[in-house]
Amino acid sequence: PSFLPSFLPFSFFLSFFLSLFLSFFLSFFSSFFLLSFFSFFLSLFSSFFLSFSLSFFLSLFLSFLS
Repeated sequence: PSFLPSFLPFSFFLSFFLSLFLSFFLSFFSSFFLLSFFSFFLSLFSSFFLSFSLSFFLSLFLSFLS
């Protein structure tokens, strides 16, 4: 479709920031219970990579549906 190039970055950034916001709170509470500052950065880096790949596949899936 013609709206695909304009729809794809919007759904990508929306799902990316939503999953990053969720993963930030998850890594914050996990570091609070583990009481480790290194595990906070490790989980934040892994959740950043996970949210990037998740939003990429989610935006591909949403563009495939529309």
